[in-house]
Amino acid sequence: MTRDDDVQDKLKRRTIASQAQTAKKTISKQRVRPSVKANERQQQRQQRTLPTPPARRPAKTTPPAAAPRPASSTPTAAATGGVEPAERVRQLQNEFANLEAKAQLSQIYDTIGTIEKNLMEFPLTLEKLRDQGYVHNGGLEDLLESLDDKWDELRPRVESALQTHVQRLDRELEQADRTIDRMQPNAQSIRLGETMINSLSGRVTAAIDAVSGLYQGVENELNQAGWTLSRLTQMMDLIAESPHIRLQAGEGPLVAVKAIWHRDGDKGPEGITVLTDQRFFFEQREEVVTKRKFGLFKAESEMIQELHIEAKVSEIEQVEAKEEGGFLGMGKADILEMVFAATAPVSRARFHLKGQESADWAALIKKAQTGEIDGDRADAYVDELEALAETAASFPTSCPNCFAAVEPPARGVTSVTCDFCGAVITPQ
Repeated sequence: MTRDDDVQDKLKRRTIASQAQTAKKTISKQRVRPSVKANERQQQRQQRTLPTPPARRPAKTTPPAAAPRPASSTPTAAATGGVEPAERVRQLQNEFANLEAKAQLSQIYDTIGTIEKNLMEFPLTLEKLRDQGYVHNGGLEDLLESLDDKWDELRPRVESALQTHVQRLDRELEQADRTIDRMQPNAQSIRLGETMINSLSGRVTAAIDAVSGLYQGVENELNQAGWTLSRLTQMMDLIAESPHIRLQAGEGPLVAVKAIWHRDGDKGPEGITVLTDQRFFFEQREEVVTKRKFGLFKAESEMIQELHIEAKVSEIEQVEAKEEGGFLGMGKADILEMVFAATAPVSRARFHLKGQESADWAALIKKAQTGEIDGDRADAYVDELEALAETAASFPTSCPNCFAAVEPPARGVTSVTCDFCGAVITPQ
């Protein structure tokens, strides 16, 4: 091998190594920020126009009354179900006008637009939630990407099916239109109109079912994902509105909901309950009347926002979910009852969760206590757990100042205060 060949070979190897390193960085970046690919898809989707309904003849308005035939050929009202023949003709013509509007298949086009819109917006919503500190439900990115791939595959089939059904319905509407326009208030003409409208209505319904059946699965999964993202957004908003609740390093919020703390029987302050993978909170958040006019009407009030309970999930010794009240299964209240360890700020607590099931909360509390919830983290937030565990393990087991025993701190805590001497203890 000549010197020039050797130089070229080294340059080639360096180029390959550089490309490999670039690819590795790209993959790493995509794992840390899963929305990169989603943003690329969004740009592509924005450049692609939505299918628009074809130019169709406008649906007719209420038609004029049909000219009556001689009395000898006009059926009686009894023969047309108790309706005068001329009125029955007008009814059928109105039914046909409504059927023409339905045959535009506008609901299909609206649904396609909604699917496209959701596929663009949901990844951005999830990215915002990640930036705000939501680290769980790691399968959401993969789900949205999978649905995007499914839709890319399905869309050409949906458009082709739409075109086929629209063209066929147009031909059938044209034929039916002439018959409906010439209807007369006699039994034979009315029976023919009824048969034609019933048959055409069935074909319109079949066309809608056939096309919507192609994307029903994607639509249902997207709707479920949208419901999940909406609930998570509400959770993060409730946390962001609190001046007291601050997430620690690596702490992941799980659920939050408005609730009533039954501190005094069935009464007590209203506010929000928040559960993370490390702690449970109740923050009072309600408007309280401070002055009344004539003893009845509110004259002055103030907004009270106070944190009453902050406990580690490890301090929850018992949890029980109940449903109480209601009538015939309707209007039942979801009740969450908890017993806390002696180190918690309260020994017992009972909450009425407003809008969420207490059984779901009980299950999440147990998953947080066992650490099972960590398996639900998004890939980009798994590695931080190892670093946080190392930090927690490096805390001394006794106070360096007074040698009192030190309880192992929760994950994400960077310093603790000795209960005996007040010294601030940091990892060694």
